[in-house]
Amino acid sequence: MNHQKKGFYVFFIFLILPITSVIAQLVHPGISHSMSDLERIKAMVETGEEPWASEFANFSSNSKSLCSYTVKGNTSITEITNHGDFQNDGYAAYYNALMWYITGNECHAEKAVEIFNSWVNVTNTTGIPLNQGRGPWKMCEGAEIIKYTYNGWSLADQQKFADMLVYPGYSTTSVPSGNKTFYWNLYQGDPGRYGNQGLFAYRSLMAMAIFLDNEIMYDRALRYLQGLPHRADDLAYPSGPPNFNTNTPYNNCEFIEERNASGRRTTIEDYGYNEVMSNYIYENGQCQESARDQVHSSVGIQIIACMAEIAWNQGDNLYGHLDNRLLKGIEFFFRYNVGADQFSDYGHPDWNPTVASGEFIERRDRTGRFLAKKINPHVVCDYTRDSRGEDVLDPWYEMVLGHYKDRINLPSTNYEWTLKGLEIYQDVIGFEGEHRPSEFHGWGGLKFHRVSPGDPISGFDGNGLPTYSINDLSVPVEAENYDYFVLDGQGRTYNDTSVSNDGGEYRVDEGVDLKICSEGGYCVTNIEDGEWLTYTVNVPSNGIYNISIRYASVNSNGKIKFNFGGEDITSEVAVPFGTPNSTGLTDWKDLEVANEVRLVQGVQAMKVLFSGVNNTFELNNITVTLVEADPDPINLAIAHGVATQSTNRPSDGFAPNAIDGNTNGLWSGGSVTHTGGNATLDPEPWWQVDLGNNYNIETIKIYNRTDGCCAGRLNNFTVEVIDSEGNVTFSQFFATAPSNIFTVATGDVVGRVIRISKTSSTALALAEVEVYGVNSPVTLSNQDVEFKSKIKLYPNPTQNTFTIENCVGSKLAIYNLLGKQVLQTTVADNKQLVDVRFLDTGIYFVKISANGNTLTKKMVKK
Repeated sequence: MNHQKKGFYVFFIFLILPITSVIAQLVHPGISHSMSDLERIKAMVETGEEPWASEFANFSSNSKSLCSYTVKGNTSITEITNHGDFQNDGYAAYYNALMWYITGNECHAEKAVEIFNSWVNVTNTTGIPLNQGRGPWKMCEGAEIIKYTYNGWSLADQQKFADMLVYPGYSTTSVPSGNKTFYWNLYQGDPGRYGNQGLFAYRSLMAMAIFLDNEIMYDRALRYLQGLPHRADDLAYPSGPPNFNTNTPYNNCEFIEERNASGRRTTIEDYGYNEVMSNYIYENGQCQESARDQVHSSVGIQIIACMAEIAWNQGDNLYGHLDNRLLKGIEFFFRYNVGADQFSDYGHPDWNPTVASGEFIERRDRTGRFLAKKINPHVVCDYTRDSRGEDVLDPWYEMVLGHYKDRINLPSTNYEWTLKGLEIYQDVIGFEGEHRPSEFHGWGGLKFHRVSPGDPISGFDGNGLPTYSINDLSVPVEAENYDYFVLDGQGRTYNDTSVSNDGGEYRVDEGVDLKICSEGGYCVTNIEDGEWLTYTVNVPSNGIYNISIRYASVNSNGKIKFNFGGEDITSEVAVPFGTPNSTGLTDWKDLEVANEVRLVQGVQAMKVLFSGVNNTFELNNITVTLVEADPDPINLAIAHGVATQSTNRPSDGFAPNAIDGNTNGLWSGGSVTHTGGNATLDPEPWWQVDLGNNYNIETIKIYNRTDGCCAGRLNNFTVEVIDSEGNVTFSQFFATAPSNIFTVATGDVVGRVIRISKTSSTALALAEVEVYGVNSPVTLSNQDVEFKSKIKLYPNPTQNTFTIENCVGSKLAIYNLLGKQVLQTTVADNKQLVDVRFLDTGIYFVKISANGNTLTKKMVKK
């Protein structure tokens, strides 16, 4: 087990602690969210960028995210028999803990503490592990965040809550009789049922372990999924094998056979039942429950994914166990389920793995109760119920793709079916939200959308564990604290051309050469041509910055370059030598590498690239200084807007209601717009706001009507930005509203009119439309007008390539619906062919920019 112990710190620990020490080696906060994860979430919400903006708007309006949530528990409760109240309080505790950290509003922290304290007198919990395992996971997620970020939860109350989880007390040698709570009902998983049920238990066990700072308990969950024997200092896992029930199966059809349990033998210790990853996800990717139905198959895999993320935060690579067995299971699930009838318009093949084709394994599970015979599109033997395709619309893409795609950068062929599922999800749902919260986190774009492969650190603690923290640019970034990676960081968080850490003083099991710096701390040494380092930083605001380094050099033949967010901010800059600059490796000087460069607000990767002659200088730290921040954007619609719409009702629902500052989506609130509603007179209704002048439009936030009758009417609509010359500078189509509150990122285009128009005849109703940009009118030059009017893009829609015409020398970038850049190039020909065959089908935005002029066009990839 790794648990993230790195470098010389590991050696130090074993010098001062006995081998038998039970002192926990766990990272905190460290269940699903490390400290740097929390900092990333908070910072990106503040930027207003997608997907964070829309998902936070929806997350923050969820009833369980509110300070006004009514707590279900109370201190008179001593026994839990119906777990629904505990589960709901767990969701609310977790949501409010996140809201506390993101907003800083103490009422959310107080609400979470109120929830924890309301359950501390429980001394008995009943029910099968499935039911008992649903609640503690998210309850402990919230408790872990509050424990390490808020000082208003007393240590005495924390201990009461901790004691409640393991009542009548934790032990590694004996099992209590009589009343007992969660730990004692979960610690053995569920050796007699389908795998997902015991997985609920082990996920809660893992979360509880981290909150309790109990490494033995953490290992108990981790080792079981890995198929390892129990620790010598812990209780054994369930023994086996099971007895086979020879009676007639209670269910038997072409898909599956189900039998009653007949007890277990004790001949094999730590037998390993369905929760073991290799027993739940077979070598072909098939799930142990694939012959049962598709929903339960998805649930179990989702739980393993949650545990893999938790384990990663503790330095353990459960994601990669058995050669990425988890990903193989995810891909098998999506390959079959995206071919469901309800998704036939997407053109995915109707893949049906069979025993005869060698793609489906007929196998009896580890309980002996269930025989899988054929993949099941229904529910067990009930042919009237369909399950195929249902969980394609579950919000679990961001986290798994955040790991396999963005964190470890596997080839896209490894997760191609997951991407196809994501395409369907984004088309039907939009941004991720909440769905069956006991099974998965929800709001993955808010919580797990990554900006860099590694995780930022400020150093390591006395146990050798990384101290996760995003680099704050108000202080220098220490060069030795480049981003941390649980596995080998080579090619991910750094590129080092030597085979080992030649400095040998810090992070010794990684490749970057670090040594003790002559002016204190550590520095990067033996810098060679082609090497680079990555640091995740939080740029505090849009604006102008200077970048400088603290260096010492032996000659002037080395060079350095800076890249932020994937874009080169500087060219290669020579690092000087000789008075008044550095004159040797102990003569440390400051060098301004970049003067007044523009950076964009938000958490992003700062990549430092080295070139030139090897071993010419050493690097101590980097300073990024704000020179001048851009003005903050305002709601231009309220400041300057005049609203109109295609038709009106006689006495209510007028267009100005959508720019009155009232976001109440209920019709009874009197602040919702409504076009006339006559399909003959108004077949394609529209609403628009005219700002009176051109402005740089950054985002548009749309509040839908929320009455039960009518929210779904906002469909088949287009959001456009139109400049004073009538040019459409931005356009995005929505088949349905992504949610009742959503933000459209427009890319800082210039426009005067914001129009929302429908292609269906049902009335258009809006609660509020906020248009954000800097309060400074923009005058279109003749050059700008000519630039936008002459550029042509065709064919559109396209399948393989498109031609961009009349913009030689412009930068061309393509973004997907989530705002992620998927291609960037420079236009070299007057009629340049752009190859987009590598893109998935869907809607993209092509941004062309040159000499301060920008044009965005929508492009549809077939």
